Amino acid sequence: MQTYLVTGAAQGLGRALTIELVKQGRQVIMLDKELKALNLLYDELKTDQVALYPLDLLGANIDHYHDLQTTLTETYGKLDGVILNAAILPAFTPLEHFDYMQWYEVVHTNLNANFHLIQNTLPLLKASEHGRLLAVLDESITSHPAYYGAYGVAKAGLEQLMATLGAELKNTDIEVYNAKLEAFATEARGRLFPGENPLDLPSAAQMAQRILNTMLSNESHLSITQL
Repeated sequence: MQTYLVTGAAQGLGRALTIELVKQGRQVIMLDKELKALNLLYDELKTDQVALYPLDLLGANIDHYHDLQTTLTETYGKLDGVILNAAILPAFTPLEHFDYMQWYEVVHTNLNANFHLIQNTLPLLKASEHGRLLAVLDESITSHPAYYGAYGVAKAGLEQLMATLGAELKNTDIEVYNAKLEAFATEARGRLFPGENPLDLPSAAQMAQRILNTMLSNESHLSITQL
């Protein structure tokens, strides 16, 4: 059975990815800071194909990431896929008024934490016959919009991080993907765009299917690029 690690797995897109991977017969390690939401999803799925790994990326230090690598190595021996989905999406704020502590928190969670996750999961991906690593990005920052602040900066940095990694792994069996997604319906987006009708947008489940169809079936999709 193939084993996947999904970050931000308890809600939104991560939840939809977890459900879809389980439907496809894959083992999923659900990493999220929200233990209650993880337990609710675990109870809903009613399967031994999922395992919980509570971790707050904002508060995690290097030892926590090493512990993650050790636990996954001892339990599974390899990872066939890693999906870097967890992110903080703060309110739109002009740079002039952006709280500096919130800036650090968003950049750390959305960029630095992914660097640590990549470093500590690469050995497990290399142990797979065909490892896959995907980062969830945001198509809207391509136009460099105002007020996206630390979120936009961190997502742009993550895109570059993945591009660098893709170049470094070009001659290996690991596939690296950037999923630069258009707007889709989530609770987080609803808080930022309260006047928007979520029925006018793709659902998280639909986006999850697009991502996995590209990663697992080589079905091309313009917003999901193999690096």
